This record gives sequence, C-alpha cells and structure tokens, in this order.
Amino acid sequence: MMQTTTDTGVEAKSRSKIFVGRIVHSRSLKHLEILPKAAIGVTKEGTIGFLDSSITSAEAVQEKYSTSGFADADCITLTPTQFLFPGLIDTHLHAPQWPNLAIGMEGNLREWVEHYTDPIEASYSDTAKARRVYSDVVQTTLKLGSTTVAYNSTIHSEATNVLAQMCLKYGQRAVIGKLCILVGSTRGNWEESSEQSLADSEKSITYMRHIDPEARLLHPCVQPRGGPYCPPDLMAGLGDLSQKHREDDIHALRVQAHMCETTSDRDRTLELHKKFKSYTEMYNAYGMLHSRSILAHCIHLSEMDMKLLKETKAGVAHNPNSNTCLRDGECHVRELLDRGIKVGLGTDCSAGYMPSITDAMRSASNVSRHLAMKTQEERWMLSFEECVYLATMGGAEVVGLEDKIGNFEAGKEFDALLVDVDGVISAGEWDGEGEEGGLALVKKWVFLGDDRHIKMVWVKGDTVGG
Repeated sequence: MMQTTTDTGVEAKSRSKIFVGRIVHSRSLKHLEILPKAAIGVTKEGTIGFLDSSITSAEAVQEKYSTSGFADADCITLTPTQFLFPGLIDTHLHAPQWPNLAIGMEGNLREWVEHYTDPIEASYSDTAKARRVYSDVVQTTLKLGSTTVAYNSTIHSEATNVLAQMCLKYGQRAVIGKLCILVGSTRGNWEESSEQSLADSEKSITYMRHIDPEARLLHPCVQPRGGPYCPPDLMAGLGDLSQKHREDDIHALRVQAHMCETTSDRDRTLELHKKFKSYTEMYNAYGMLHSRSILAHCIHLSEMDMKLLKETKAGVAHNPNSNTCLRDGECHVRELLDRGIKVGLGTDCSAGYMPSITDAMRSASNVSRHLAMKTQEERWMLSFEECVYLATMGGAEVVGLEDKIGNFEAGKEFDALLVDVDGVISAGEWDGEGEEGGLALVKKWVFLGDDRHIKMVWVKGDTVGG
C-alpha cells in the first residue's frame, strides 16, 4: 500500500495532495518520461499544481510549495513497486454490446453485425436493461484504468441518457451520443425517420448538458453509425446539428462515426452517397469532419482520405483487437502518424474481446509487427513509447481534451492511475532503480499486468469507480 501522512489514511477530496515517488507519462510520441523520484501536487480542485523532479523528501517538497496552496496537503509516498501513470483513454467502445464480449467472432463484420450486434442493440428499448448493463460497463472500465471513454450508444435516446447518468454517477469522463441508423441494418435496429433520429439526438444532447452543465465529465456528440446507415438527408441534418453547437467551446459537439473499416463498408457508403469519391469527402461535405471528429478504424483509406484527415484535424480511433478478431485488416498507424494525423487507441468492444486499453497497447504493438512481417518493412513497427502515447496523450488529442488530460503537465486535471507491479510475473526480479529499471517495470505492467495491479483511479483529482 502507498504510505500517507494523514491521520486516517483516507484521502479527503477537499484537501490538496502531494504524491512522491515514481512518475511515468508521455512528453511526446517518442519520449516516455520516467522520473524515478518526483512529486506531483494536486490542488483541491483536482488540477496539477506542479510536477517536480528535484525533490529529496515529502517534507522538503511540502515546504517548497507551502506558499502555493500545499502547506496542509496530504502527502502520499509511493512504495518502490508503485508508480503514477496517466488515466487511460478509450477512443471507441460500444457500451450496449457489453453482453456480447468474447462471442461471435467467427464471421466477418457484416455477419457479426447481423447476428450479434443488431439484436443486442435493438433490445435497449428496455431502459432497465440499459441501467444494469451500463452500470457494469462504467464501473468495470474504470477498474481497468479507462478514465475517459468515447462511447457508442444505441438508437434509443432514453438508454443513451442512462449511459450518461452512469458516467456521471461513477465519475468517468465520456463522449456520448445517440446512435443514428436509418437504412442498412437488420433485426429492427433502425429508426423510423430522419426527423425522429435528429430530434432524439438533440434530446440526448440537451439532457447531458442539463445534468452536467459545465461539461465537467460529459461531452455530447452526434453519432451516425457510418456511411452505409445514414442517407444524405440524415447526414446533412447531423452535420447541421454538429455545426450548430460548435461556437461555444465548452459545449462544442464531438462527432463519432465509423469509417473505412472494411472495403465493403467503404463501397456501400459510396453507393448510398453517390456524388462523393471518398468516405472523408462525404463526411466533410456534411460538416462532420473537424478537430472534434472521432473516426473509428480507418483501415482502408485512400490518398484523399488521408489528406482530408490531416487538413481537418480529425482523429482516428485505432482498434487493433477487434480488427484482428473480425479480420478487417491492419490499420497503417505509422503512415497516419508520419502524416501528422491524430491517433488514439480503442477497444471496440464487443468486436474486440477485451475492454482494456493496456490490452489495446499490446494488440497495437502486435498488429504493427504483423504488418512489418507482411510487408517485410520494419518501419511499420510501433515502439513501446509510441503505444503508451496512443493510449494516453494520443487518445486525449482524438477526443479533443489534450489541454485537460493525457499527461501530468502542470495545469491539467489529475486523471491518474496508481499502479503496483508487486505480484506481476517476473517483476520481482527487477529492482526498479533508475530510469531503465522503471521502464522495465512499466513494460511488465503493460504486457503482464491486469486490473489487480491498478490500485487506485482518479478523475479530476477524485478517487472513482465505486
């Protein structure tokens, strides 16, 4: 257990805090900073007051920052096997598909959608079911370290509102929108009209702004499932809705959508939206390609697609686990990064079987290596440092929160994990001294650890999950 100087050993939300010990976070795509002995000061408002790597003791750092609001701070000293790590960011997860985890991966994407996705999503007209499932989703993903999740919901505005309630209840940051489907679906998983779809979308947006007026945790979005599911009039309406609310920065709407997941997905999109030559051209024409757009998969991209992603500053949610399971293809992450396109990691549950971003880091590493083997070009391989960046700062950029979360820069909000590698396979063979030893312990947690090794989770300075 970490050691604290408080009488009760329990953190008080109303007090500032100082953590002393090993600190790990990304400074850039190539630079994973590991500070063997450092201090982070967290204000009572939940922001990071300082990150100091020149400390000698908890008492010394408290004295140094006594005039900066930390004179009476709770001081928490980490043990040698512990470190602080930024909260993980899942840029793509289908909350209603939670009951389908680990099943239905025998077919291709279209078969999986028809036999598993459409039936389960259609069932969320039952809001009692939504409350049961979404409570489990949010609590479990928090335990797995996902402090921020970009959620796909269903076509039901009431169930979407329940998902927002659960995120607010348990303290998880979230991007949420009502899913829009009018054509191309099965098993009753579609809406009656574009007008109703748009009205219900705005209803959920209004509800989320009502229960979280300062956008402390909830970030509403418009959410077409993808090009094959929303005909031109619905796409145009969603684009207008997206643009309508973008002027106010606090309440600027995100966009979540699928794009170029398979060649069939791409071809069906262009059949429905005949006047366009590419997927991105279609989204862009309807006003849904901008710096707050989260586009899942992006495997089968054209040159035009990549140029528009770069120009509009839209972000890509890379889902290596699900893409492997459904055999959609390998996302060329290296090319996206080299072109300056934002990339984060997603679990895409339930097409992906594991709702853990540490698993997504492993999968992203493996997929990049398989792409290198396939092409016989080592340049496709992602380094460990890059995988960590995609899981934290990269994800923050994709969801439009890079100024608030993603690493431990002073002024950002304290979204963090206390990781303890005690008990991780083989970790005891490393003393963890210095930056090299610290890197080894971080790698062992990412590749060998699980939720048992995440001892505490904070969002905006508050412990969360229970």
